[in-house]
Amino acid sequence: MRYGVNTVHFRRAFCWEFGAIAPRSFWDATPEQLAAACNGVGPERWPKWARWIFSALLRPLDAASAPHDWEYSLPEKSYWHFTRANWRLAVNASKEALYDFRPAVIPLGWIAALSCQIFGWRAYMNGRLRT
Repeated sequence: MRYGVNTVHFRRAFCWEFGAIAPRSFWDATPEQLAAACNGVGPERWPKWARWIFSALLRPLDAASAPHDWEYSLPEKSYWHFTRANWRLAVNASKEALYDFRPAVIPLGWIAALSCQIFGWRAYMNGRLRT
Protein backbone atom coordinates (compact mmCIF):
# COMPACT_ATOMS: atom_id res chain seq x y z
CA MET A 1 0.00 0.00 0.00
CA ARG A 2 2.17 2.81 -1.30
CA TYR A 3 1.19 6.39 -1.85
CA GLY A 4 1.41 7.87 -5.33
CA VAL A 5 3.60 10.79 -6.36
CA ASN A 6 0.74 13.33 -6.19
CA THR A 7 -0.32 12.17 -2.74
CA VAL A 8 3.15 12.47 -1.20
CA HIS A 9 3.66 15.83 -2.88
CA PHE A 10 0.48 17.07 -1.17
CA ARG A 11 1.48 15.49 2.16
CA ARG A 12 4.89 17.21 2.07
CA ALA A 13 3.32 20.57 1.17
CA PHE A 14 0.92 20.22 4.10
CA CYS A 15 3.82 19.28 6.38
CA TRP A 16 5.49 22.53 5.37
CA GLU A 17 2.28 24.43 6.04
CA PHE A 18 1.79 23.17 9.59
CA GLY A 19 5.52 23.34 10.42
CA ALA A 20 6.50 19.68 10.56
CA ILE A 21 9.91 18.77 11.91
CA ALA A 22 11.79 16.65 9.37
CA PRO A 23 15.34 16.06 8.20
CA ARG A 24 16.54 18.27 5.36
CA SER A 25 16.61 15.27 3.05
CA PHE A 26 12.81 14.99 3.40
CA TRP A 27 12.35 18.50 2.02
CA ASP A 28 14.95 17.95 -0.72
CA ALA A 29 13.64 14.55 -1.89
CA THR A 30 11.84 14.26 -5.19
CA PRO A 31 8.17 13.25 -5.14
CA GLU A 32 9.23 9.91 -6.64
CA GLN A 33 11.67 9.29 -3.78
CA LEU A 34 8.99 10.17 -1.22
CA ALA A 35 6.49 7.88 -2.94
CA ALA A 36 9.03 5.04 -2.66
CA ALA A 37 9.42 5.65 1.09
CA CYS A 38 5.84 6.38 2.17
CA ASN A 39 3.99 3.12 2.60
CA GLY A 40 0.97 3.97 4.71
CA VAL A 41 0.56 2.90 8.32
CA GLY A 42 2.35 -0.19 9.58
CA PRO A 43 5.16 -2.33 8.25
CA GLU A 44 4.78 -4.00 4.88
CA ARG A 45 4.84 -7.46 6.45
CA TRP A 46 1.42 -6.79 8.05
CA PRO A 47 -1.60 -8.23 6.25
CA LYS A 48 -3.45 -5.78 4.00
CA TRP A 49 -6.54 -5.79 6.21
CA ALA A 50 -4.51 -4.76 9.29
CA ARG A 51 -2.78 -1.95 7.42
CA TRP A 52 -6.13 -0.77 6.06
CA ILE A 53 -7.65 -0.64 9.57
CA PHE A 54 -4.70 1.22 11.08
CA SER A 55 -4.50 3.60 8.11
CA ALA A 56 -8.19 4.41 8.55
CA LEU A 57 -7.77 4.98 12.30
CA LEU A 58 -4.76 7.24 11.81
CA ARG A 59 -6.09 9.09 8.75
CA PRO A 60 -6.35 12.37 10.73
CA LEU A 61 -2.55 12.29 11.08
CA ASP A 62 -1.76 11.27 7.53
CA ALA A 63 0.69 14.07 6.73
CA ALA A 64 2.58 13.72 10.03
CA SER A 65 3.50 10.16 9.10
CA ALA A 66 5.32 11.21 5.90
CA PRO A 67 8.54 12.42 7.60
CA HIS A 68 8.36 9.34 9.83
CA ASP A 69 8.16 7.00 6.82
CA TRP A 70 11.00 8.91 5.18
CA GLU A 71 13.24 8.58 8.24
CA TYR A 72 12.54 4.85 8.46
CA SER A 73 13.79 4.49 4.87
CA LEU A 74 17.11 6.30 5.38
CA PRO A 75 20.26 4.16 5.25
CA GLU A 76 21.79 5.37 8.52
CA LYS A 77 20.36 3.10 11.24
CA SER A 78 20.82 3.49 14.98
CA TYR A 79 18.69 3.44 18.07
CA TRP A 80 19.13 7.23 18.32
CA HIS A 81 17.79 7.76 14.76
CA PHE A 82 14.93 5.34 15.45
CA THR A 83 13.94 7.18 18.64
CA ARG A 84 14.25 10.57 16.94
CA ALA A 85 11.96 9.45 14.08
CA ASN A 86 9.34 8.27 16.56
CA TRP A 87 9.62 11.44 18.65
CA ARG A 88 9.16 13.51 15.50
CA LEU A 89 6.04 11.50 14.67
CA ALA A 90 4.53 12.43 18.04
CA VAL A 91 5.46 16.10 17.71
CA ASN A 92 4.34 16.36 14.08
CA ALA A 93 1.06 14.61 14.87
CA SER A 94 0.44 17.16 17.61
CA LYS A 95 1.30 20.04 15.30
CA GLU A 96 -0.95 18.69 12.55
CA ALA A 97 -3.85 18.16 14.97
CA LEU A 98 -3.54 21.66 16.40
CA TYR A 99 -3.23 23.20 12.94
CA ASP A 100 -6.48 21.49 11.93
CA PHE A 101 -8.17 22.49 15.23
CA ARG A 102 -8.50 18.86 16.32
CA PRO A 103 -6.74 18.73 19.69
CA ALA A 104 -8.65 15.57 20.64
CA VAL A 105 -6.54 13.71 18.04
CA ILE A 106 -3.22 14.54 19.76
CA PRO A 107 -3.21 11.44 22.02
CA LEU A 108 -3.64 9.27 18.93
CA GLY A 109 -0.36 10.59 17.55
CA TRP A 110 1.48 9.96 20.80
CA ILE A 111 0.04 6.44 21.03
CA ALA A 112 1.15 5.76 17.45
CA ALA A 113 4.66 7.06 18.19
CA LEU A 114 4.93 5.06 21.42
CA SER A 115 3.72 1.93 19.60
CA CYS A 116 6.41 2.48 16.97
CA GLN A 117 9.01 2.90 19.70
CA ILE A 118 7.97 -0.31 21.45
CA PHE A 119 7.15 -2.53 18.47
CA GLY A 120 8.77 -0.88 15.43
CA TRP A 121 12.47 -1.68 15.69
CA ARG A 122 12.34 -4.53 13.16
CA ALA A 123 10.36 -2.46 10.65
CA TYR A 124 12.84 0.39 11.12
CA MET A 125 15.86 -1.85 10.59
CA ASN A 126 14.26 -3.35 7.46
CA GLY A 127 13.20 0.04 6.07
CA ARG A 128 14.93 0.88 2.81
CA LEU A 129 14.27 3.43 0.11
CA ARG A 130 12.83 1.43 -2.76
CA THR A 131 13.62 2.55 -6.27
